[in-house]
Amino acid sequence: MKRMVLVAMLSVLASALARPALSDALPILGTTFKQLPAGEGKTQVEAACMVCHSADILVQQRLTEKQWTASVEKMMRWGAVVADADKATMIQYLSKNSGPQNKFTPTKVRPAGR
Repeated sequence: MKRMVLVAMLSVLASALARPALSDALPILGTTFKQLPAGEGKTQVEAACMVCHSADILVQQRLTEKQWTASVEKMMRWGAVVADADKATMIQYLSKNSGPQNKFTPTKVRPAGR
């Protein structure tokens, strides 16, 4: 049993030491880079989605209108506050600005504390 614990501890230590070095020039994970583009629905998306998600998360999804509909409905079931009157506008906005044609490239970041 002691041998198994020792092997596990050495394995964790070895994997920690084997991590590649990250440049201090990289921003820390969690830094917000992207702003949502202007358009009808932006205000509603910011109010409903950006309580939990950054704009970077939204724009990198590249979902179709059908997929955005399913995603918005799922988030509403999970507690996102979306007025029924705003749902269609939000889905159109997300489909237009964060659809499959989106060319967003995430910025490389380093984990916090590294």
